[in-house]
Amino acid sequence: MAGAAVDRPRRSEWIRVTAVVGATYGLNTALKFVFRRRRPRIEGLPPLVGTPTEMSFPSAHASTSFSAAGQYARLGVPVVPLYAVALAMASSRLYLGVHWPTDIAAGAALGAAIGARA
Repeated sequence: MAGAAVDRPRRSEWIRVTAVVGATYGLNTALKFVFRRRRPRIEGLPPLVGTPTEMSFPSAHASTSFSAAGQYARLGVPVVPLYAVALAMASSRLYLGVHWPTDIAAGAALGAAIGARA
């Protein structure tokens, strides 16, 4: 939304991009309720952060980050930093102990597909 406030000539594009990322989150959440995969629980290694649900697949952090990267790149934001941040965000979920690797991969693929097409 900061882009919409600052870049008035492309305000509608920035708002559309924000809506696409929000829709990605909504779709991701719906998929969690379909798959209902539990988050990892490893004895002696608790997660480092809390989560709003116990459902893990796919990772919403990965899907929204990659969707945003694809969408913001279309607006001229440099591609390499966008995808570097998306990858860092997605990877952090493994470190924090709240996702399986396949949760991250599926979320990133979902987000990248939406970001490239929407």
